[in-house]
Amino acid sequence: MHRFAKTGFICTVLLLAAICLAACNPYTYAEEGTLLVSAEELADYIGAENVAIVDMQSAEDYAAGHVEGAVNIALADLMINVPVENMLTSPSRLSELMSANGIGDDTLVIAYDSDKNSASRFLWSMMVYGNNNVRVVDGGIAAIQAAGYALTTETPTPEPAVFTAAEDKDPTWYVTISEMQQYVNEPSDEVVLLDVRSEEEYLTEGKIPGAIVMTHLNNFYSDGTFKDTTTTKINYLEAGMDPEKEIIIYCRTSVRAAPVFVSLYNAGYRNIRIFDGAWLEWTSNSSNPIEYADNSAPQTTVKDAS
Repeated sequence: MHRFAKTGFICTVLLLAAICLAACNPYTYAEEGTLLVSAEELADYIGAENVAIVDMQSAEDYAAGHVEGAVNIALADLMINVPVENMLTSPSRLSELMSANGIGDDTLVIAYDSDKNSASRFLWSMMVYGNNNVRVVDGGIAAIQAAGYALTTETPTPEPAVFTAAEDKDPTWYVTISEMQQYVNEPSDEVVLLDVRSEEEYLTEGKIPGAIVMTHLNNFYSDGTFKDTTTTKINYLEAGMDPEKEIIIYCRTSVRAAPVFVSLYNAGYRNIRIFDGAWLEWTSNSSNPIEYADNSAPQTTVKDAS
């Protein structure tokens, strides 16, 4: 098929899908709020007052080239390895990290990465601790370069700021191991457990009982940008997830869960939370059941952890 004809065909299919979705979809989505900034829009924020650009690449890649004025924050600095790997860091540590990088309570933060995950995990971490002033550059550094931005090797020296993370994690976005145990013990049609690991991980290791397996990569186009909201809505509705249900997302350590959170949020979902301890914390307790791909029944009963 000719390239232009193919493009027109795809656009027609998406238009028809959007019309069908609007006409047949009885669910209510949030109409406002996006967590994404396009690479083209990034120009409006570079050098702007009270805006911080955060580069989530490795230190080596950051040194080789980054957006003008961007500070480098490592994903590892946002996490601790207790009781398992990649748990959300403490509020005091987050406050220190943001303050040292010139990010205050009212600073708008624009984050980008090179792995589809890190910037979204940063955003979710901030939201859990009460700060919603974070956006993710759609497509990361690849989209930024494709948009023609000149990268720099100069390292900025930000003025220290005052950042105060909330003392308690916001349960609106955050799920604990005890809550997950309750969801498994008392399953509900109104709650969906969403496993976003790969199919291979599920086939070889199993999953949390009742979870739907849907890899996080399904949320991206081949160029690394997030799928549009219409496509996202269609994909999740077809998998049985409407915006009125509570969706609990996890992967191995809930790093890959973060871009799924961003994708669903942008599509108008708001009843979305991440199980921080994820698969590693679930399987660290032999009392927690595992459901295997051969449909074998869980071998144990979840016990009250209190």
